[in-house]
Amino acid sequence: MAAGRATLDFFAAQASARRRTALLVVLFATAWLATIAVVYLALAVVLSMAVTPTAPIDLRSPPLLLAVAGAVTAVTLAGAAWHGVRLAAGGGEAVARMLGGIRVDRSTERPDWKRLVNVVEEMAIAAGVPVPDVWVLDDEPGINAFAAGFTPDRSVVTVTRGALEALTRDELQGVVAHELSHVVNADTRLNLQLIALVGGLTALALVGRTLLRGTGRVRAGSRGKGAGGAIVAAGLVLWAAGSAGAFFARLIRLAVSREREYLADAAAVQFTRNPGGLTGALGKIAAQGSRLLAPQAPEAAHLFFANGLASRLLSTHPPVEERIRRIAPGAAWAVARAARAVASGSAAAAPSLASGLAAAQPGPGADADAPDLRGAADAAASEGAATSPHGHAAVLLAALPAELVRASRDPAGARAVVCALLGGAEADAAPLTVPRPGAPAAELAARAEARRLAVAASPLDRGARMALLELALPALDGLSPEQARALVADLATLAGADGRTTVFEWAVQRIVRRRLARPLGEARRAPGAGARRVEDVALECHEVLSILAWLGHRDPAGAQAALDAGVAVLGARPGWRPLPREKVGAARLESALERLDQASPAVKARLLAACEACARADGRILPAEAEVLRAVAASLGAPAPLGGADSAAWTAAAGVA
Repeated sequence: MAAGRATLDFFAAQASARRRTALLVVLFATAWLATIAVVYLALAVVLSMAVTPTAPIDLRSPPLLLAVAGAVTAVTLAGAAWHGVRLAAGGGEAVARMLGGIRVDRSTERPDWKRLVNVVEEMAIAAGVPVPDVWVLDDEPGINAFAAGFTPDRSVVTVTRGALEALTRDELQGVVAHELSHVVNADTRLNLQLIALVGGLTALALVGRTLLRGTGRVRAGSRGKGAGGAIVAAGLVLWAAGSAGAFFARLIRLAVSREREYLADAAAVQFTRNPGGLTGALGKIAAQGSRLLAPQAPEAAHLFFANGLASRLLSTHPPVEERIRRIAPGAAWAVARAARAVASGSAAAAPSLASGLAAAQPGPGADADAPDLRGAADAAASEGAATSPHGHAAVLLAALPAELVRASRDPAGARAVVCALLGGAEADAAPLTVPRPGAPAAELAARAEARRLAVAASPLDRGARMALLELALPALDGLSPEQARALVADLATLAGADGRTTVFEWAVQRIVRRRLARPLGEARRAPGAGARRVEDVALECHEVLSILAWLGHRDPAGAQAALDAGVAVLGARPGWRPLPREKVGAARLESALERLDQASPAVKARLLAACEACARADGRILPAEAEVLRAVAASLGAPAPLGGADSAAWTAAAGVA
């Protein structure tokens, strides 16, 4: 940890960037209000000139102001809604397709794609987010990448061909960690919302252009000259105001994007504990470029890892040199020198860049407390294990049986793997031998495969099983509604075979059901449609925290101390008492999570931080507590709380302590 803090105090950087982003969002709203003011003043002048001198329009007319505000708001919201619906229909996948992306089959044997899949899986587990879909922009030679999606479990990570060809594994890991941090910090949702809002202001300019085109018909009639002039004036006003509003909104969107890039860089160092990977990737971008060629690139440029536009005037990202300076101050000079050398065609760019980055890295012994995982990583090199000394997730995944990992990457195999997790041995998977009445041959084959894989999964501990579940979740999206219902039924059968349901069995069922909500036809309201304050869901929070308190403690005093720790982070009034042990259980927790799923993102963030504080009150997190934390996070459509010794600092930096 010493190396990371010596290079960058990333928790402080996260908190600072969040505060400044809030200010920039306020400025975005100010641009919208300024657009209303411009339209109001211009229309007031036009109408004053159009009416008789004896009845001038009062420039301070409240009715006119209300009418203009209503009209501008209606047009803006309609435009934003149209863009929002378009994006919501496809989410991150729609953006990847728009830019010419190719979905990567997670079972691919192509070396560069396989390395990318392994890195994405490792960093997703390290970051505490569901493993996203992986896409490649095969026509883009520049070094770049982006993440997009409205929720963590429906996000995609897309990387350019140039990044796959130019970056080392550690550098690619830094880039992927940066993009996944956008998922963790809800940037992917914010960026798509900003696209929709800018589209809304652009709709005002579209209305103005439509009015201007319509004046040709008005001019055709001799009696329409006066009306034609008024329409032309109104069209010009709306077009100019809408264009100006959209321009300033874009500027603010770019500023928001710049601040979020600093936050993502800080979080990427947090996830990888290897600042050299991120600075190396940025250095190569300075030397080789990150420009995008797709015609639609300007619309999505702010989503990318680095500036994808030819112009730096409206760059969506801060300068590469400044980003490297914040991560590794000693390397900034080398990057600047290399960039100038490349611009002038000098061949000395690569050596100067490499030497500068090497000099900026921590020396031997800088992180003496970190465990030495290089041997385990080297042993798994054929499967693409991380070379970073902090690659805990890579080592965990490399230790999983290859047969189970391969099976988890396609829908049929993932279904069998999930069932195998609840059947640790052939005897435990015996309920799957009972054929379901009228079951099709494909279902019988899937159940037979689950029985076989259960034997391979039997030696795995609960932590390894949860990691395997994470790998299998994306492939479950390919199940049909019938297959999804059959999987849920099989999991219930396995969990209830011995007459009781363990915490692990409940967590697996809850996570899988949340993932399969669409094929199961379980309608969900939009996030944030319910409680806006913790007080509105205090009862539900009490249910969740009480279960965590009792999971970690047998004695009432310990449970009370754990609950107190959670309540303090939640920000609720002190004095809560754990619900009686006999009154907490799966049924009540399910009901509480359904209501909490509709709470605002701020409430969810506070609850998850409180859950972690409650579980960690005694200085450790037991497997059962970790499983409930993961299931609660999945139920809320949010990243799981970060683990490790840095959790308390992350909680404070997130502004929820």
